[in-house]
Amino acid sequence: MRAWRSETVNVKAKSGVQFTIVDEKITSLKTPEEYRSFLSSNPSKLIVMKFYAPWCRACKGLEPKFKKIALDDESGVVFSQFDVQKNKDFVKSLGILALPNVHFYGDKDLVESFPCGPSKVPVLRKKLSEYVETRLTSGTYIPLPPSKEEKKESEPCAERDSVISEETREMLRSNVYFVDMPEDDFEIMLGKATMSSFEPGSTIMRQGFPGKKFYVIGTGEVEVMARTGYEDPLTTPSGFMGSVVNRFGVGNFFGERSLITGEPRAASIKAVKGQDTTRCYTFKQEDIPASCVLSGKGRVSERVKKEVNVKYGAVGFGELEVKDQLASVALENQRRGSVNNPGDLKDVEDEEVDLEKATSEILPLLQKFKLVRMAARCFEHIMRTTPKWGDESEVYRRSLLVSQLTESQKAEFRSVFEIIDGGDREDGTISILDLKRTMESIGRTSTDDELRNMINKANPMIDGNTELKYSEFLGMMAEAEFYYLFVDTFNALDRYNSGYVRAGDLKQVLVGMGGVVMGSDEKLSVVKVDDEDMLIDYEQFSRMLIGAS
Repeated sequence: MRAWRSETVNVKAKSGVQFTIVDEKITSLKTPEEYRSFLSSNPSKLIVMKFYAPWCRACKGLEPKFKKIALDDESGVVFSQFDVQKNKDFVKSLGILALPNVHFYGDKDLVESFPCGPSKVPVLRKKLSEYVETRLTSGTYIPLPPSKEEKKESEPCAERDSVISEETREMLRSNVYFVDMPEDDFEIMLGKATMSSFEPGSTIMRQGFPGKKFYVIGTGEVEVMARTGYEDPLTTPSGFMGSVVNRFGVGNFFGERSLITGEPRAASIKAVKGQDTTRCYTFKQEDIPASCVLSGKGRVSERVKKEVNVKYGAVGFGELEVKDQLASVALENQRRGSVNNPGDLKDVEDEEVDLEKATSEILPLLQKFKLVRMAARCFEHIMRTTPKWGDESEVYRRSLLVSQLTESQKAEFRSVFEIIDGGDREDGTISILDLKRTMESIGRTSTDDELRNMINKANPMIDGNTELKYSEFLGMMAEAEFYYLFVDTFNALDRYNSGYVRAGDLKQVLVGMGGVVMGSDEKLSVVKVDDEDMLIDYEQFSRMLIGAS
């Protein structure tokens, strides 16, 4: 058996980013910049990358076995490891639901992803052997022979001038991202574009992958698919793309979000089955001039970012800046005084303050502020869901959660509803205007479309709902209440703020909480893994526990 020699060597890539080589053949990566630079520095190699946490027992158990695989390999595979510490958001953006996890990359694209604890090393060896056998020759990554469809993708638009109609050219020119480009830049970019053909049911782009291209549909249709968070993090196949959330036809476009934000794809795109071949005008980001926002070289307005986030279902409220809001409210109150006593407040040295009176006025306001923040947190959760419109099981699922609420919780949620509604009707509803007024009271500014989406998602039976009844609001609040109950509980176990906790700890916490878990027997079986030291993304796991999409 070959012994390895442990050493550390620093290597600088062409991009200027410095990598650390450990144990002869494994490159250590610690930041998103190093990750991207490493992939770019090995464009024609098969890369095996391990994602791990330094404190993870399963990761420590995998370490010597992963080293041996790397040192025994003589096929030219490039081995690396990425430390998830301090990279919580980036790692989750890659769709990694369990640690340790292994990714295979070919030609800088992700081709395989799977959880890999110490007991799964035989699976790793088998998968690696299959890839080496089919994709490697003499230590160099060789792509499989291109299919007819892939060959068509390489045909430049410049060679199709004789068949491109003026109508098609005008369609491309009128695209919202191309319309303001200088004519010379547009012509140069058009000359480098390609026409890509996709057979019905074939995948065009995959959620979680880096974005490199922008597509405009010439013929056919595509479906937008997104993972919901309901998937079993350990057994769901890596090829599962989620539920259909949208559909685009001729003249529509997709792929712009990643180019604009620099983030991985927020959804997967597939050519619609049962249709003719889908053909798309394809523009590589490297060929897009700086005069276009899709080049990634210019500043992007917050409005544009919000628009593309809404399109791909990547909208969230984020964390409320409570401290800043309280400070702002206090400063504003000092400036304008109270409702009963308008005008600047006198300095405390000029007038004694009636503490009892002040307390009796302030505490109710703080309590009201707390309830409104509770509602905002609830809407934050609901905005991350994708309702199955018309599915009665969704309503039933929420009714079960409502049945788990205590009477005091129901009373508190009733108070929240009345605050948002204004309390002027005994059997009222929450309108977009009601919600807008309430959100602005805590410093949250949202567009009418965002507010409409919040209310619409609260009732999974009707797509297009514009008012929120109390029964619907109660179901929504119950779902958010139990979701955050799980998340906050699991978060207490997450000492490193990584977003992951041990499968064994998840199992232990859930003992005695089965009544809250939707389909508890099935969900509890998820954490019965071979190695309970594996780490699981507990936010996604929490959504699964309550059955939320």
